[in-house]
Amino acid sequence: MKKTWILIVLALALLVVSCKKIEKRGFAEICISYSANGNPLITDTLCYTNEAGNEFLVTEIQWFVSKWELQDEQGRWIASDRIFYIDTNIPESQTFRMDSIPIGKYKKVRFTFGLDESDNLSGRFSDPPESNMFWPEQLGGGYHYMKLNGKFVNEAGQLVPLNIHLGRLHEEDNHFAVELPIEFSITESTENQLDLTMIIDNWFRSPNLYDFNEYGSAIMQNPTAQHVLKENGSDVFTIQNLENQNNMDIKKEDILKGFSELMQKAAPKPHFWRWENTKERIQKIQDSKFKI
Repeated sequence: MKKTWILIVLALALLVVSCKKIEKRGFAEICISYSANGNPLITDTLCYTNEAGNEFLVTEIQWFVSKWELQDEQGRWIASDRIFYIDTNIPESQTFRMDSIPIGKYKKVRFTFGLDESDNLSGRFSDPPESNMFWPEQLGGGYHYMKLNGKFVNEAGQLVPLNIHLGRLHEEDNHFAVELPIEFSITESTENQLDLTMIIDNWFRSPNLYDFNEYGSAIMQNPTAQHVLKENGSDVFTIQNLENQNNMDIKKEDILKGFSELMQKAAPKPHFWRWENTKERIQKIQDSKFKI
């Protein structure tokens, strides 16, 4: 009899396990981009001016993002324990994946710019390019959170180096958390893409005006400059998911349709005004030496 009861209990346990719903999972692909003065970043070109009136150019940006997380509609945070190194000189580093995410809708994303105390350990990375981000032990050790390198025109009119290097400076840790709202769905059958943009201007704009002439070309040993940039980082990042991008494409189509209908009414002859023709004419004017 006892043996029979044991067999019954085992059978029920197997039934419960077999009936348990398996949680489906997908992935998110995060694509990195950069903007300056409202347009995609152009490197190695002296074409930018910050809020302080400094003319500057950007040659490269190398940085770490860690503790990447998504929050679902129930408030549960889904975390990735990976550290991602991002480098404008390495195209494949501009995209990274967060795997094994439960299927469903997500409303927030958060991450750490740089490396927090648990991750920022000297010697953690043995191979380049990550190992090249080491931060001198005499300044606090660990790794650079970011190297934003370029040049700027100083008060003497000379083009001089610009090295915006952020990291731990002695007892002051200059990493910071970023949290952004999203409307994002993880599915099995479609591409799940988030576009994260670093707005270069905002490092130097708010809440603190950052003047290159005041802080100089190199700031690794400048606690004031490090602190100012940490505070300014609060609005450096924006995020957009693929669904929003599709909505933007639909709006663009509506605009083009409305433009076409309007121009048909005003056209001196059929097909005189078309969007393609207008773009071509605008480009010719821009390329011309004459100015309106």
